[in-house]
Amino acid sequence: MFDKVILSEKVAESIKKLIRDKKLQSGDKLPNEIELTKTLNVSRSTIREAIKTLVSKNILEVKRGKGTFVSNMPGLVKDPLGVSLMNKEDLLYFLFETRLIIEPEIAALSAERICKNHIIELEKSFQKMKEKIIMGEDHTEWDKKFHNIIAVSTGNPIMQRIIPIIKDSITEGYIETKEIPESGNIVIKNHEKLLLAIKKKQKNAAREHMKDVILYGMNNIKSKKFD
Repeated sequence: MFDKVILSEKVAESIKKLIRDKKLQSGDKLPNEIELTKTLNVSRSTIREAIKTLVSKNILEVKRGKGTFVSNMPGLVKDPLGVSLMNKEDLLYFLFETRLIIEPEIAALSAERICKNHIIELEKSFQKMKEKIIMGEDHTEWDKKFHNIIAVSTGNPIMQRIIPIIKDSITEGYIETKEIPESGNIVIKNHEKLLLAIKKKQKNAAREHMKDVILYGMNNIKSKKFD
């Protein structure tokens, strides 16, 4: 039994190597079990055990009747930091504090590396976010997209994974600040300044404007906490 476990783990590593070698992306389909048994020279039961291991790590996703696919965010399990078990009273502030440490440098890197297509996507997400705010609707999905595009535009795959982990702070930040009358206008202005700095490839300005975006949310949380 022990040898079988070790073998399935080795096969799991071989499947990960296959994903890398074939440069499979999120949503791409893996070869079927029969093809994998021939390629890796192991039994179908070992392939299944290896796939189970990779599914548990959110590297693969099995769709009944369709096959096995690379996960949407390979290797990124839900709630990897265990925030769902933390004290909710301070969690929001700590999430924003984490963003303040990480995101200004991501914004600076984005300003240095962003391409034309990502600028177009960033402008679109900003306009959608602005429209939602003006109409008094929940803008958080476009807010998240805006920040995710900035992370993606760095070209650094680690950055792209860090932001989704802490993006729930954006959702909670909206809940905390939506009742503040001037909140929407300030959010629009801060994000617009950030957008322009990144478009103009102004690293220092992008860094500072990202700080402004996050600090505004942090200060609202702090003031509400001590009211």
